[in-house]
Amino acid sequence: MNQSATYRSLPPATPAGSTKLIAALVLAVVSCQLYISMPTPALPGIAAGLHTSTAAIGFAQALAALFGGVLSVVTAAYSDHAKTRLLMALAMTTAFLGALVSAMAPDTTIFTIGRCLQSASAVVFPLALRVLRQTLDARQFGKAMGTITAANGGIVGLDGLLSGWLIDHYGFRSVFVTMASVGLIATIALVRWITEIPATAGGRLDWLGLVLLSLALAFVEFGIGSAGSTPLGAVIALVATGVVLFGVFVFTQGRASHPLIQVRYLRSRSTWPVLVVSALATAGMLSIVNFVIPVFSQNRAIGFGMSATTSALLFIVPICLINVIFAPISGALAPRVGWRRTLRAAMALTVPALAILALGLQVEWVVVVMVALIGLGLAGALTSLNGLSAILAAPERPSVLPGVNSAAYSVGASLGFVLAAQLIAVAPPSVSGYRASIWWMAGLIALGFLMSMVIGGRTDARDHKV
Repeated sequence: MNQSATYRSLPPATPAGSTKLIAALVLAVVSCQLYISMPTPALPGIAAGLHTSTAAIGFAQALAALFGGVLSVVTAAYSDHAKTRLLMALAMTTAFLGALVSAMAPDTTIFTIGRCLQSASAVVFPLALRVLRQTLDARQFGKAMGTITAANGGIVGLDGLLSGWLIDHYGFRSVFVTMASVGLIATIALVRWITEIPATAGGRLDWLGLVLLSLALAFVEFGIGSAGSTPLGAVIALVATGVVLFGVFVFTQGRASHPLIQVRYLRSRSTWPVLVVSALATAGMLSIVNFVIPVFSQNRAIGFGMSATTSALLFIVPICLINVIFAPISGALAPRVGWRRTLRAAMALTVPALAILALGLQVEWVVVVMVALIGLGLAGALTSLNGLSAILAAPERPSVLPGVNSAAYSVGASLGFVLAAQLIAVAPPSVSGYRASIWWMAGLIALGFLMSMVIGGRTDARDHKV
């Protein structure tokens, strides 16, 4: 089975149908992003409301993130053998119920169960990429990809402001009721406006390969995420275990009758470089805009001494708005100039912006402008990487690469946050620690740019200008 045949077997969406489809997917992605990120700014309020420690609530968040990463891979792989719309609806219904459980939780245990149920929302984004890839032509796909990426990234930061306002006025439970309400509306729209995507994979699902791949990703992500709070030996052991499991996964794929990913695709330059660039891009960019700069701007000793609200308005909200505007533009340009060229341009823009940021870290207007430029790079890079993960996916397993790519984002984000935290956690606090973290992230992005030059095209994806 070739890729062109796989996708052309589906009738093209009409303009009205594509508008409803994209609207439903945007609602679904926004609601799922709220499930994932909206509780984070509310952690102190949740801990106070449940009469527990912030660390206990933080553990619930970490566990939910780990579950979400594994579920995104498992469900994406299974969707090639099942009905995609049904899986998305089940995932969103599970997340909706989890929000209600968290809203009514009397203690930390029930709250943790609710958050883990909400982690099912992580599977929606990679499945949404498959729906777009199989129902839209190249031009429609590019525009829709930018819109979906804008929805996924544009809500981050703004949800923190909404979360804080809800807690201040109505308590932490209102945060979860709000998430559940948005999720219910999105689920109804998804069921009504998205046509069912039939299974594309023949044969049985390679459950052994799926378990090995999921465990490998889980060990690596947990190992990286626990760095700083866990002895170094334990971190190395966890990551090494993940690497060994991935090696076993590759070994089994060469001998499986119906492999999860054929070895020729694993070795292909259309697969592994995409995952590496995704991890490096999120490590370098997200750690700066979501951690290093917000923390530095609020530091009264060596930073700008801003309040959390002022910091968010200057550094978080603008990035959200830039993403909303620029991601659709990137998606519209990519099918014309090429997805790889758009990715490389975004990465190339970010490296000098980070260099100038490091040099001018103590000048407020320089930080504001450079963070905005990094936001442009982030919007372009994520739009391109999301598009490439869908376009370059193996034709008989169109959901696996988007699912694993979502996990690569999580691994990269954990790596960036941990590395940045270690670099700035010096005693006494100094500007040099923050500068060092920015230089390191610039190095990661530069490495990602070089790796983007390795990404290859596919002869069976000629309907898209890769």
